[in-house]
Amino acid sequence: MNRTEATQALELMRRVVAQARDDTALQNWGAIWMLHAFINGGGFLATDWLWAQGQRGPGAFVLLWGVLLGVNLTSIFLMKRGQQAGVRSFIERQIWAIWTTFIGGLVLVALLNLLLGLDRLFVPAVACVLFAMSFASMGALMGRIWYGMALLFALAALGMTRLEAHGFGVLGGLWFLVQFGSGLALHRARSRRLAAGDTGPRLV
Repeated sequence: MNRTEATQALELMRRVVAQARDDTALQNWGAIWMLHAFINGGGFLATDWLWAQGQRGPGAFVLLWGVLLGVNLTSIFLMKRGQQAGVRSFIERQIWAIWTTFIGGLVLVALLNLLLGLDRLFVPAVACVLFAMSFASMGALMGRIWYGMALLFALAALGMTRLEAHGFGVLGGLWFLVQFGSGLALHRARSRRLAAGDTGPRLV
């Protein structure tokens, strides 16, 4: 490798690192999170209503969340299409990893609640713990502000012990406020960046 090639390789590495640290990838999720706040918040409220109506079998809940997760995934691919060119950034991969892990963990918790045949519904409280862990992961990778969200959900998990009858309803309202508020902040940051003529780093 000659000096010119080495310089080009170092420049490419610099751009990769810059893109990994850049928050534009996270900002692109703003509008998606605002939409998902209504979908997911509504899903938790619907779950609370089904539980209050005496629904205990898994069928209705599986159908409800199967449809909602399908809508979520479809909206992500449609809304992100054409937003960015080039390879998926480090931040982008971490967002997918954090929240798909959260979904898998929450499904496992619900299954455990069913298999153990518990007369108490611990899913909302544990969901808050999983939310707190997910936001803590975001805080470690994407900025300390997300630790505040982690603390909020950690406190909410403790509060759920006093709100067992309508835990999913409380969770739905809290998640709507957090997801919509976070999405709005990210969307505004992206709009300001684009208005300033900064389209973000590119590798291709």
